[in-house]
Amino acid sequence: MSSQLLLDRLADELARLTAAATRLEGLIAPAGLGPEAMIVAQSHDLLSQTIAELEGFVRASAPSFAGGPDCDLQAPLAAIRLSALANRLRGLTEAEVMSGEVDLF
Repeated sequence: MSSQLLLDRLADELARLTAAATRLEGLIAPAGLGPEAMIVAQSHDLLSQTIAELEGFVRASAPSFAGGPDCDLQAPLAAIRLSALANRLRGLTEAEVMSGEVDLF
């Protein structure tokens, strides 16, 4: 697998996390929150911003790796415990993956 392709797929995963974090922001209503809840809300906002910035960095960096050598990433991908994530990083679609596989977390 090329480094650029892996970085593109990693950026896609970070984009998915950014979208999920953004959806969660709607559940955190700032009105009426106590000080501890406000700290949690601010931490969530920082998390969302950090993921979005990492996605932008990885996506912008990926073309720098074009033409580089391919890497054997089977062992690191096999170590990922979330099979859906590992499959997406491998470039497999849901249709290509056998159904019935369960992710435990």
